[in-house]
Amino acid sequence: MTQVNDEQKRRLDALFVGGVAWTAGGKWGTQLFSWASVFLVARLLSPSDFGIAGMASFFALLTNILAEFGVSTAVLQMPELERVVLAQLHAFSCLICTLAFVVSIPAAPLIASFFQIEHLTILIVVNNLAFFITGFQAVPLGLLQRDMDYRRLSLAEASQALVQAVVTVTAAWSGLGYWSLIIGPAVGKATAAVLVCRWKPIPFAFPRWKDIRAPIRLGGQAAIGRLAWAAYTQADGITVGRVLGKSLLGVYQMAGNLASAPAEKISTLIMRAAGPLFAKVQSDVALVRRYFLILAQALTMIELPLMLGLGMVAPEAVQVVLGSKWAGMVAPLRWLLLFMTVRTLGSLADQVLISQRLTGFTMRMSLLNLFVMPAAFVVAAHWKGTSGVAAAWFVLAPLTIFPLAWKVLRTIHANLRELGEALLPAVAGVSAMVGVLFALRVWLVPQPWPVLFRLTIQVAVGAAVYGMVLMGFFRERVMRYVRFVQDLRKQTEVLARGKL
Repeated sequence: MTQVNDEQKRRLDALFVGGVAWTAGGKWGTQLFSWASVFLVARLLSPSDFGIAGMASFFALLTNILAEFGVSTAVLQMPELERVVLAQLHAFSCLICTLAFVVSIPAAPLIASFFQIEHLTILIVVNNLAFFITGFQAVPLGLLQRDMDYRRLSLAEASQALVQAVVTVTAAWSGLGYWSLIIGPAVGKATAAVLVCRWKPIPFAFPRWKDIRAPIRLGGQAAIGRLAWAAYTQADGITVGRVLGKSLLGVYQMAGNLASAPAEKISTLIMRAAGPLFAKVQSDVALVRRYFLILAQALTMIELPLMLGLGMVAPEAVQVVLGSKWAGMVAPLRWLLLFMTVRTLGSLADQVLISQRLTGFTMRMSLLNLFVMPAAFVVAAHWKGTSGVAAAWFVLAPLTIFPLAWKVLRTIHANLRELGEALLPAVAGVSAMVGVLFALRVWLVPQPWPVLFRLTIQVAVGAAVYGMVLMGFFRERVMRYVRFVQDLRKQTEVLARGKL
């Protein structure tokens, strides 16, 4: 097993923090613009429009994962692959994505019939044109990740977000309705693919099974696991659309978008850099354990107050941001936010397991969840509507999330005490915050103040309480991160001058 010395560790730390910085710059640079476009489109379109677009996207999301077949994952996790093999994988990826599009054409009317919306067929076919984009960018994207080229990865993602926002808003403003939710993401994804392929051009070579068997096996296991994951994570929306109708589906999907926003917009900053990092240190278990515990603590300290805080102020936040027509999303939003508090750790655990090439375990877990979750959603939808479906995620989290965390702890030779110590600052701070906000909300109920003012008071008080708990009881841990970043900034400057 290759051990990483102190100097190499400092370089990895610097690369990781640099990756987070680039990802943060790319995301935060487009964040205000992207969310402004989401809220504007939500006011221009109806919940029914969002529901129809969501129905058209279900099949594309599932098939896109199978079409990509884990090629990017294999390229990232297998640095031993030679360029001739990469060229064969490039051709294989394009061929299988073409096949996926061909198969999707006769499947489109069947899906439209399932949802009982005839004009859904053409939306599905048009949406599935994105398969070709997936085929061309799989290997170049994996190479950028393997090289830890966070600058270009961030630029590609920022370009995709900006183009998608502009095109979606323009289309919605022009009266294209649900078509704007199909066109915008497609043009944005194509923009990112063009950039990625230009930065990492890969030739084509005829695929030879003896050369690509190992990466296809690893990537295939990862793809099947992700396909099963995508299937059961989409099963809630499919169930809502089929059982409760397109309007409630639009409400449920908007709740899902808001619930995932803290995890997606914050943890992605770290997760994007963590994947290549774990791949780079996969042979040093002690270093993998170090990074896992550090990232688990950092993620929960940042995300937990955002998610549970949003759950506490959900009625006012929805009314202020989206308007009264979306009031029905408050209850499912709160359940989904609770689930997201543990899902982030599951995503981090999944990255570690893939880096250790335990894709067989992640695949089996996803298949087990695919067997259990859809049935739970159907029962919950008939019982409690959208709130029941959202609650099923949190109630069944011990089945969908906890086994991954347990497997990671065993793999990296860590224990529950170490994990508990890492999560303690966030849990303590959020517990105090929720208690104070609950008391504050009881006091605010009879007050005839404007809803925006009530929302502002709760956000300010919640942030103050959480900050006081962290700085009062866990100041040393917080300052440790501050000093860590400061030291890395100095090391990065020295590296840039060529002194290391």
